[in-house]
Amino acid sequence: MRPSSPSIPNGAAAPTGTEISFSDDEPAKNGTYPTAQQDGTATNRSRDDSDVESVGGQRNMMTTKRLLVAMPALSVALFVSFIDQTSVATATPIIARDLDTGAATSWIGASFLIASTAFQLINGRLSDIFGRKNLLLICLALMAFGDLGCGFARTAQQLFACRAIAGIGGGGINSLVMIIVSDITTLQNRGTYQGLLGGVIALGNGIGPFLGGAIVEGATWRWVFWMIPILMVPTALIIRFYLPLKHHAGNHAEKVKKIDFGGIALNMAATLLVLIPLSGGGVTHAWTSAFFLASTIIGLVLAVIFVLYEWKIPALPIMPLRLYCAPHVWALLLQSFLTGLAYFGGLFYLPIYFQSVLKFKPMAAGAIILALVISSSFASIACGLYMKRANRYMPSILVGYLLWTVGGGLNLLFDEHTKLGVLIVILIVQGIGIGLTLQPTLVGMYANSRGEDRAVITGLRNFIRTIGGSFGLVISGVILSNTLRGELAQEEGIFETPAQLARLTSSISALDKLNLSQGQRAIVLNAYMLGLHYVFIFYVVCTGVGLVLTYWVGDTPLTKGTKPADEEAVVEEKTAAPAAAAVQGPEVGK
Repeated sequence: MRPSSPSIPNGAAAPTGTEISFSDDEPAKNGTYPTAQQDGTATNRSRDDSDVESVGGQRNMMTTKRLLVAMPALSVALFVSFIDQTSVATATPIIARDLDTGAATSWIGASFLIASTAFQLINGRLSDIFGRKNLLLICLALMAFGDLGCGFARTAQQLFACRAIAGIGGGGINSLVMIIVSDITTLQNRGTYQGLLGGVIALGNGIGPFLGGAIVEGATWRWVFWMIPILMVPTALIIRFYLPLKHHAGNHAEKVKKIDFGGIALNMAATLLVLIPLSGGGVTHAWTSAFFLASTIIGLVLAVIFVLYEWKIPALPIMPLRLYCAPHVWALLLQSFLTGLAYFGGLFYLPIYFQSVLKFKPMAAGAIILALVISSSFASIACGLYMKRANRYMPSILVGYLLWTVGGGLNLLFDEHTKLGVLIVILIVQGIGIGLTLQPTLVGMYANSRGEDRAVITGLRNFIRTIGGSFGLVISGVILSNTLRGELAQEEGIFETPAQLARLTSSISALDKLNLSQGQRAIVLNAYMLGLHYVFIFYVVCTGVGLVLTYWVGDTPLTKGTKPADEEAVVEEKTAAPAAAAVQGPEVGK
């Protein structure tokens, strides 16, 4: 429930110049805390139920002046993080050739994705314990250090290890930026700023491959990695000196005791044991191999144990199961998983279609995908403004999934002769749909959960979406390879080894390297387009199910209770330090 007044002693007025810190749940009388219900009313929960989770309260309302500095810095950090993920794609063939990665080429991307996913879930809770800004600066340093190492890598193993380090930092940045924005903005305004972040994410995803292709064509591939630390240094300095964030008092020993080490170990083990065999399935090892089956089964068993452990054991779990019981949150989390299935797969397979079938150069393919990216960015920003004005999130999700499903269905019109204008129109329709769905689901989770759960629920949403993306890429690859295998089973002489089929489904230049005749090439292209159509149908099913789930996401108002007048206009802080210390006590820190 949004507080009706700032948290200061009764009868005391906030001193002029004081930066006021708000909490989504303000303590009420008699040791109870109000929580928002579906109808916007409040019910009391006991203080005992709140003590464990209260570590999550790091709300810091910021002045407009500070926001104008903090938001660009946070946006740049998020933008660079997504560029780092996507720019490597167009440089991968050159990197694979120079470092002779062979069958392990997929690990250039997989090492980043797996490390990022494994640490997604714990970042939220660690930031609750050690502070948002401290952990964000550590993640910025990890990404910069990892990418610097990638640029100097001389072996494939060195590159994979450094990409994993960068992945840990990148996953943390993605979650922490969204968490911090939720801390420094009100629930009503949060949609606007989360919409802005959605636009930044879309731009990073779209510009990354284009930028990577330009660097590879104009310089060495190593600059794809070296540019990241250069961009991170000024960003880190701005965040260090201009982002004041609250942290909880206590020495390091007390903070370490709060860490859910058992949950972290089980989560990471389960994630790694499932994603590692999935990432190499059908390429480095067979789907029926002992390694794949044993790792996957053990990983799934550990995932079940992790859920049971989080339910019963830790005092401060990294994944509180009560989040799934909050009104509408389960549907929003399931939508996030489906978004990952369709979104990340589309970003991977659309450029493959542009380059392998339509024969566009890497930079041209990157330019075409900008139609989806730019439309998604504008839609995300417009969606944020709508949510602020209407105080609702559900209409954006509904319209977004509808447009995304229709646009995905139009992908079935794609063939070897599709005109550029048709491509752009279809991509714009999908882009608008994507932009209207990415961030409103997170805003909806905020509206239907406790204020102190913002960090944990953000990490959980990103973790589930990334897991969805991992499964989406694997399922898409299986659909495409099985279609090709079935269609070409009667054709002799096209594939000499199964490895050639695996290359065809994963490499954008495989058709040229297979030295096929014109007749064989036509047969393969027809089978390839059929396989891509089945992949696109899979994405339509995912977004269609997401559309149906909109019925259960609710439409909880983004203004809970009476909004304090001074929540929107926080005065300057220059003379506030002594007064703030007197009013708020020793827990205010920067």
